[in-house]
Amino acid sequence: MANAPEQSVIVVGAGPTGLALACELAAAGVSCTVLERRLAPSTQSRAMGLYSRTMEVLDLRGHADALVALGRPVSRMVPARGARVDFAELDTRFPYLNVIPQSRTEQVLQQRALDLGVTIERGTEVFGLTQDGSGVTLQVRAGGGEWEESADFVVGCDGAHSVVRELAGIAFRGRTYDIAPVLADVRLRKPPPDDVLIVSGGGGVVVSVPYGDGLYRVAVARRDRPWTREPVTLDELSEVLTRALGFDPGPYEPEWLARFKIHQRIADQYRIGRVLLAGDAAHLHSPLGGQGLNLGIQDAVNLGWKLAAEVQGWAPVGLLDSYEVERRPQAERILRATDRATRAATSASAGVTAVRRAVLAKALSYRRVRKVAGETISGLRNGYVRRGAPGGGPPVRVGQRVPDLTVPRLGASPVRLYSLMRDGRFLLLDLAEDGRRAAVTEAWGSRVSPVRVGVPVPELPGVSALLVRPDGYTAWVDGPEGPGGREERLRRALHQWCGVEGPASVVAGAAEAAEAAGAAEGRSQEPAGAEQA
Repeated sequence: MANAPEQSVIVVGAGPTGLALACELAAAGVSCTVLERRLAPSTQSRAMGLYSRTMEVLDLRGHADALVALGRPVSRMVPARGARVDFAELDTRFPYLNVIPQSRTEQVLQQRALDLGVTIERGTEVFGLTQDGSGVTLQVRAGGGEWEESADFVVGCDGAHSVVRELAGIAFRGRTYDIAPVLADVRLRKPPPDDVLIVSGGGGVVVSVPYGDGLYRVAVARRDRPWTREPVTLDELSEVLTRALGFDPGPYEPEWLARFKIHQRIADQYRIGRVLLAGDAAHLHSPLGGQGLNLGIQDAVNLGWKLAAEVQGWAPVGLLDSYEVERRPQAERILRATDRATRAATSASAGVTAVRRAVLAKALSYRRVRKVAGETISGLRNGYVRRGAPGGGPPVRVGQRVPDLTVPRLGASPVRLYSLMRDGRFLLLDLAEDGRRAAVTEAWGSRVSPVRVGVPVPELPGVSALLVRPDGYTAWVDGPEGPGGREERLRRALHQWCGVEGPASVVAGAAEAAEAAGAAEGRSQEPAGAEQA
């Protein structure tokens, strides 16, 4: 390319995944532009729920409180009659499914991105892409004109029909189900219980989610209802609900009626050169369980700090490639799980349905099983533990989620761990009295934020130091203090994760971005609370 890139990263797609990624990059001090084909943000509810772990990773950057104010907590899921999963039993600041229309999630993330200095260009269509070793050039058009945009990297967050994926030549393999669910946001005269309810039988499944103001998100999938372009009517919705539930819930005043196809697909690669994919552009699966939005946002938070490190020139070898290494297995697991669940829930066999209900009811009658099921569904059990990974044993392992602990600090008041990570840096907790490991991090400048704890933390028994990744997972952990080598062990970990030593200026702008994020957080909570009221 003849010209230098105009910005560090172009994100294509201003849905939740693209906006979350833009926020991550901007918080790290990376210049970012978002290109979006739509002229205005979507007003449709679309994806509806943010699970506990997704709320936690959003809380790392200060997005969560505004989303809580705009959402509705649902503490229980009923996956079959007589079976329940209680999110209220989970050990997290967010022990529930936060039911919030996708349009409101986009609203919160877009405002935060703008506050952080992200440029969002709407009504802009990408139609060409070329790349070489120094950057990527996109051909774009809007308002009758055409031009080029260039960047160091481009990330396709442009959904199931991703233009970026197609232009990059990345295959999207999988299949389409032979059923076409009906989707509605509607009021019900005889509503089901105030939970996330999943009822199956007779070759069909109904999912009902309450989201406030008397409205319910209802999805009905039946094997005897193939795809058609005919619009959904209220009479059709009433008929399929009655067949599935055994009674007419009386749907009325629909705000949205739609019919959609279910795909199960995954991209052959999440990265090719300087082009990457995230969210629905990288993977699609059955919506049963509501995991798609959550998977995409967690893609963004995993990718953001790694891509920022690459742009800023301090990333260790292989760090950016670890995005696919870590996130692809998560997508494959969700694809397998939702496929099995969809097949079982829409089985025409009365025997299969009866056995499924009995097994679920029996298993979930045990509190321990309910807790594990809740942690799995909500994402709290997800992690990136790999064979042979260095680091301690229980209770903390490398790649494991770090809970939002209350952190004591020498000379300062205790604080929530997640509130220490607003700027997207690594966090070192030094629990030793002498604070020598906190001092070691000075050689890495502003890439690492050290906190001198100086006392044992009850939730971290046997831990003397903990290095937390910007996405809230354990990078390195040191056990009880032993003879010598403490600082050297930390240096090896910092080389592995944060590259070679360098000046603070290597991430210039991150502190300013964090300050802007804090100010934006204060502003965003006020109107959010007012709207909720």
